Amino acid sequence: MIKITNKDFSLDDLYSNIKSHKNGAVSIFLGTVREDLFNEKESIEAIFLECYEDLAIKQLDKIRTEAIHKWNLNNCIIVHRVGKIPLGDKIVFIMTSSPHREESIRSNEFIIDQLKTKAAFWKFSQYGDDSKIVEAKEKDLEKNLKWKDVIKN
Repeated sequence: MIKITNKDFSLDDLYSNIKSHKNGAVSIFLGTVREDLFNEKESIEAIFLECYEDLAIKQLDKIRTEAIHKWNLNNCIIVHRVGKIPLGDKIVFIMTSSPHREESIRSNEFIIDQLKTKAAFWKFSQYGDDSKIVEAKEKDLEKNLKWKDVIKN
């Protein structure tokens, strides 16, 4: 399941979609809006996320499919919000399930590392009436290099 939404989502509802007697492990990544400083005097009030939905769905589906095949997952759910999201609210949710924990944990890490740099989302930090685009971080780009043996071109 892949979902892009401008609404908040329920963790319990998502778990009910992945729950199975075949699972020995379920791993979750939940990204939230954290407080960052815009400058020495102003802190972030919210973020605003945009995406090219058709392209983002295709990119997320490719990432999800790679993870399912590489780690033999039973299931994988990716939910990403768009629009204005206040401090502390949920942004992105990844849930993977597998017979064993190592596959579930590694695949979950792979998915978020890929999503951060390869999916068509644009993030803006909002500070009052001002906003600033959030550029890809060098560390996120470097994390992709460790997955080069997994990624199919």
